[in-house]
Amino acid sequence: MFARDHKDLHRLRQSVTIIRRLSDAVVKLGPLKVGMDGVLAAVPWAGLAYSLGAGGLLLLHGVRARASPAVVARMAAYLAADSLINVPIPFAPALIDIFFTGHTWAADALLKHMDETIYYDGSRDEAETDADFREHLKKLAAERKAGGKPAKRRIVYLKR
Repeated sequence: MFARDHKDLHRLRQSVTIIRRLSDAVVKLGPLKVGMDGVLAAVPWAGLAYSLGAGGLLLLHGVRARASPAVVARMAAYLAADSLINVPIPFAPALIDIFFTGHTWAADALLKHMDETIYYDGSRDEAETDADFREHLKKLAAERKAGGKPAKRRIVYLKR
């Protein structure tokens, strides 16, 4: 279920990026963008079905990437709101989809969280004996102590 190595994380990241683009930017009209749920709004329930499916996949990717519960909850809130806008009024979902890009917001939240995470390709015990990793953590601690905002805020051990 969880990503097991950096290859899994890379594939997961690619999938999130594809879902993000399809969901909220498949049709571009100048600065305005409409996603698949907006385009499929012409077919009854198709936009909602797409929105729920893509949203569910983004949430699954969040769990697989071991995102924090707060990030997964924020993603779920964006996606629920995005799915609820698929009201049965002709063209309304497409118009709303231009301005409310819930899939993009959820995907961006996950990608940012992944960027702020150190994924160690081993267990916690292995990390404690890894001199290079300990040195890396010391640099991050010094950066934090100096008042800088560290680029990485959490550690996930891919092997348990």
